[in-house]
Amino acid sequence: MTVGQDAEPTDEGNPTSVSVATTASTLPRRLVELDTPAPVVELPRLNANLARAATIADAAGLSLRPHTKTHKSVAIARRQLAAGAAGLTVSKLDELAALRAADAPSYLLAYPVVTRAKATRLVDLLQSIPADLQVGVDNPAGAAALSDAAQYAGATIDVLIEIDSGLGRCGVPPAAAADLAAALLRRPGLRLSGVFTHAGHAYRARDGAELSRIAQQEADAVRYAAGQLRAMGVACPVVSVGSTPTFLTPVDRTGITEARPGNYALLDRTQVALGVANLDQCAFSVICTVVSTGPGRAVVDGGSKVFGLDQGAHGVSLLDGYGEDPERGAMLSWLSEEHGVVADPAGRFEVGDRLRFVPNHACATANLAGHLYLVDGETVVDDVPVDAPGGGR
Repeated sequence: MTVGQDAEPTDEGNPTSVSVATTASTLPRRLVELDTPAPVVELPRLNANLARAATIADAAGLSLRPHTKTHKSVAIARRQLAAGAAGLTVSKLDELAALRAADAPSYLLAYPVVTRAKATRLVDLLQSIPADLQVGVDNPAGAAALSDAAQYAGATIDVLIEIDSGLGRCGVPPAAAADLAAALLRRPGLRLSGVFTHAGHAYRARDGAELSRIAQQEADAVRYAAGQLRAMGVACPVVSVGSTPTFLTPVDRTGITEARPGNYALLDRTQVALGVANLDQCAFSVICTVVSTGPGRAVVDGGSKVFGLDQGAHGVSLLDGYGEDPERGAMLSWLSEEHGVVADPAGRFEVGDRLRFVPNHACATANLAGHLYLVDGETVVDDVPVDAPGGGR
């Protein structure tokens, strides 16, 4: 991921010297021409990550339904579908509305819908999407809101029961799946299609053995819940797991039908710390420029508004610093909003130098970016929007 130090000189009045990608004619064609901070996705690495996931899913007999929260980009979602993904996962209705343009054959909204406003909007979106749509449910109140909206619109909503496989966030315990299923079956307008879980507690794993245990726990939890539903006569065709570190960890997934990793497409320092990726597999990085130097430090033009402040997930800190340039040996030691400070006791870096940082958390960094440059080596191939930036509704 070598980054040139300076762009070649251009004529002062030449409009092609402007490094703002607004149209195809003004898109910089070389990496050194990008103004910074520049969020870049290296296409060879992205393609390799997508192919790796497809191979893992095929070998395990799983459908792949990647979570788009990692990139929130229609362009990247289309690449995932072209690489064999059977559908897409989204977190918020804004993501669903934006990712409709990817034309996936099916979508899963893996987030509780509990208010009338959201249930009504969901039904409106359902009627405008020429694709299958499933919605996660983990409580009777959410089921009631969905049922009322479905009945009012004369629609049927496919729902999946969310299972808590150990994260302790959303979802019911596996043993409680049958009780919630009974409540759902009494609600008109809802069709119970299966169960799903997210083993987010994998991000707390301290070693490979613990990660393997959590990955197996994830599969066991939904497999047990599916058995409970089938015992009461529910077919339960969908038995879904989702987490990049558990997906990339080999375990017994007999009876699991699909996986929903998200971060696998880009990867980041967190996945490296968990042992499921290497830095040279990380497809996403941010090019920054050194804007100031001082005793023992260099300051770049990317701070917390570019990288976020993640040093781990779900309350556990796994990482030192906030981003790493593996080729130049630079670490973002601390951040303010617009500045990133690199420890530089040897005075290696000068004003104008460009550093390329792999972020701690690709999902948060891409969400803050607004757009992504797709690059192949030193060539800028495209500039694509992050189609659903921000927290969303």
